[in-house]
Amino acid sequence: MLNRFYRHSGKRLFDVLLAGIALMVLSPILLFTAIMVSLKLGTPVLFRQQRPGWKGKPFLINKFRTMRDLYEADGTPMPDEFRLTSFGQFLRAASLDELPELWNILVGEMSLVGPRPLKMSYLELYTVEQARRHDARPGLTGWAQVNGRNSVSWQKRFELDTWYVDNISLWLDLKIVCMTVGTIFGRKGISAEGHSTMPDFDGKTAQVASESPVVVIGAGGHSKVLISALQAAGTAIEAVYDDDPEKWGQKLLGIEVRGPIDALKTSPHRRGIIGIGDNRIRQKLSQELSLQWVTVIHPFSFVHSSARIGDGSVVMAGAVIQPDALIGRHCIINTSSSVDHDCVVGDFSSIGPGTNLSGGVRIGNRCMLGTGCAVLPRVRIEGEVTVGAGTTVIHDQPAGCTIVGVASRMIRIDNENAGTERAA
Repeated sequence: MLNRFYRHSGKRLFDVLLAGIALMVLSPILLFTAIMVSLKLGTPVLFRQQRPGWKGKPFLINKFRTMRDLYEADGTPMPDEFRLTSFGQFLRAASLDELPELWNILVGEMSLVGPRPLKMSYLELYTVEQARRHDARPGLTGWAQVNGRNSVSWQKRFELDTWYVDNISLWLDLKIVCMTVGTIFGRKGISAEGHSTMPDFDGKTAQVASESPVVVIGAGGHSKVLISALQAAGTAIEAVYDDDPEKWGQKLLGIEVRGPIDALKTSPHRRGIIGIGDNRIRQKLSQELSLQWVTVIHPFSFVHSSARIGDGSVVMAGAVIQPDALIGRHCIINTSSSVDHDCVVGDFSSIGPGTNLSGGVRIGNRCMLGTGCAVLPRVRIEGEVTVGAGTTVIHDQPAGCTIVGVASRMIRIDNENAGTERAA
């Protein structure tokens, strides 16, 4: 009887009481956070987005802004890894960005405890069982948040959400609130492996556990270095896939080569990484295969906590990535290379062994920097540029060119690629 009363009336009274008290007590923190967001990220200080509430009914969620306004050439927002700042990461780690949701709770759009409100686009992707998470109001915290937060797979997260819906009680909510405090101060589960927060749900990824083995695509020299990085990091490797029939059945550093790569098209619900040095081939395969792309960081590399590494990228042994550097998707940061503060490396680019990017350098998409290059501070290299081994780059470089020398000189420009890059 008590649980029935709590479900129908008591939970709402619990929400109004605690949310009202929290808004009054935390008002100085809310004001201070709003001022800091305005100073560091600009205005508006609030991020408002439509989310599905009880029974999937839309409402506008209020959160403090954590990302910068950065856009691609076509006007679409850049990936989260590029826009999320170290300050924004702190707000998320401390859950300060969630505090404005207390207003959503007070007006009845959310609950203090419940399944977290996700994107509207996910509604049509849910199974009937997964959709039951909307049989309760979305929460500021929830059973999934205190049992892994963003580090658990989608499948596990939905299981935790529906379990909560079936077991709502005052005592469970009090337990979750207490556990939430420990989760926040312990900074546990802030992000999923290889992601700035949590990879998007596509209706398929819920079927893949984050602990599942990785498949490596390509059986050449780069794959050997990639496999050694995976093994050093303690990541299980399922198999290697390659289109060369002569390699099928052989072993690469003890890992079976199965091939061909097209075989992965029939089983998309797997984790993988592309071990091929050619930038355009990596891009092509990333678009053709529906795998969950993992990010590999060798344990003997250094990556600052404020740096962002895109899906499918690899950071090799001895590499150094300094504060606020942004590495795109499916990039190769090779052995003993260094990426200094505030650098940006575009998608599908390769930074050769021993190469040094000085502070504030910007590298476009699909660039290839050879062994031992040096790029001076704040130099901008556009897309599709090839930089020869040992080259020192002292000036900005246009798209599609090839440069060599100390200091560098242009020996060729690929007008077709240059035009493509500018149009992109």
